[in-house]
Amino acid sequence: MILLKFLQNNAEWMCAIAITIFAAVQCYLAYQQNMQNIRLKRLALANELDIVCNKFLGEKQEAREVSNWLMSNASNFLFLLNSKDRSKYANLCAFLYNYQSVVLKNPTEVAEVIKQFNNLLYELDLVLGNATYGLVNEKEEVKRLDSK
Repeated sequence: MILLKFLQNNAEWMCAIAITIFAAVQCYLAYQQNMQNIRLKRLALANELDIVCNKFLGEKQEAREVSNWLMSNASNFLFLLNSKDRSKYANLCAFLYNYQSVVLKNPTEVAEVIKQFNNLLYELDLVLGNATYGLVNEKEEVKRLDSK
């Protein structure tokens, strides 16, 4: 009887606590779903990257096509990669840019270039696949650019 009286007198508080716990769990689940969606976007970008880069067999036209695709997806890489991980993207872009002006003389050099390209691609795939953070906020970068 005492327990029933206690529950009746405090039902409002108990409901408020239960609603707060429920809302907190819903927020947590929404956050986890958002993080999963971002991971899936990274995976989709990595898959597209692999498909596009599969074309590269050492020809300058192929390097140009891959480079164009990388540039057309620059904003995806910018916001899906953390600041320190963007260097992998920049390294691959720089490699392709420099490659277009190089003259290769024998098949061994071409094989070495393709190996180097694949290593850079692998590193970029790793940072896309292993990222555990959300979208990158670039407010500080914008402030820094405005101050110059």
